[in-house]
Amino acid sequence: SFHPLSPDQIQPALTRLSLPAGYILFVGTFEPRKNVPGLLRAYALLRADHPDAPPLVLVGRRGWLFESVRQEVSDLKLVDYVRFIEELPEGDLPAVYNAASAFVLPSHYEGFGLPVLEAMACGTPALVADRASLPELAADAALLLDPDDPEQMARQLHRALTDTELRESLRAKGLERVKDFSWDKTARATLAL
Repeated sequence: SFHPLSPDQIQPALTRLSLPAGYILFVGTFEPRKNVPGLLRAYALLRADHPDAPPLVLVGRRGWLFESVRQEVSDLKLVDYVRFIEELPEGDLPAVYNAASAFVLPSHYEGFGLPVLEAMACGTPALVADRASLPELAADAALLLDPDDPEQMARQLHRALTDTELRESLRAKGLERVKDFSWDKTARATLAL
């Protein structure tokens, strides 16, 4: 179900969710290892330099210390620019990826990083932390972020939003990269072990 969609296929989900197209997207559990507070600090810096930056949409489930994430949104004065979507219907997720200008996963730790592949399969430019499995998973098909450096993250987000040539390159590389992954290949590799 994760692949590029036409605007007509995307719009019904955006209407149901009251979302504008072109936002920055995070998908994952709202918990410390996902580094949502770091992303929020980077987003605040991005908005300070570029007040026209698109909204930040955070899709996922509450994890531990979620209330501190909500507090960070308030403390950074981002309430009008950050949208939480909890328990998104599975059928809407491909449209939500497709409508994003960029997908970002600034995690300190990931076991694998399936949302990165989902975003790339939808043709959405991805930005991922330079930690754990993410650089290997993304290869050269995503921009790398230092999850401990909000200023660098803000600069990379700005590049991903404004550099048309870079966006097209990431889109093409992402669509190619996901071809290396499939559940069939996973099952065969597991069986071989």
